[in-house]
Amino acid sequence: RLASFHVHHVLFNESLLPILLQTTRNTLFPDNALAPPRPVPDGDQVLEIKHECARAIVDAIPPFVRERFFATADFDSMRQDVEINILELFSDTYINKHLILSIIELIVIRAFPELEQHEP
Repeated sequence: RLASFHVHHVLFNESLLPILLQTTRNTLFPDNALAPPRPVPDGDQVLEIKHECARAIVDAIPPFVRERFFATADFDSMRQDVEINILELFSDTYINKHLILSIIELIVIRAFPELEQHEP
């Protein structure tokens, strides 16, 4: 409740919101320009990135939960399962675009509830 109170009364305060948005914009886009694009990774680099991401996901899960969820104690088997069943879901750019747009829409609707469209 306390965190909710502070978020709604401090973070979403009408007088502070323009300053917060300006600071966020200046932080994300210094000098009002986008950063140069990163080089596109080749096939081997993509595989390395997937391995590292899967390892980080498996490491983030507590061992007790990890062994029950994956039904094994083999770390490599868990990592491969994450690569195949979870990371492959996010390999489609079309789905990623919709996911990002949905997240942005949710943030905007939470910040400005009057923008929400109500179905008749």
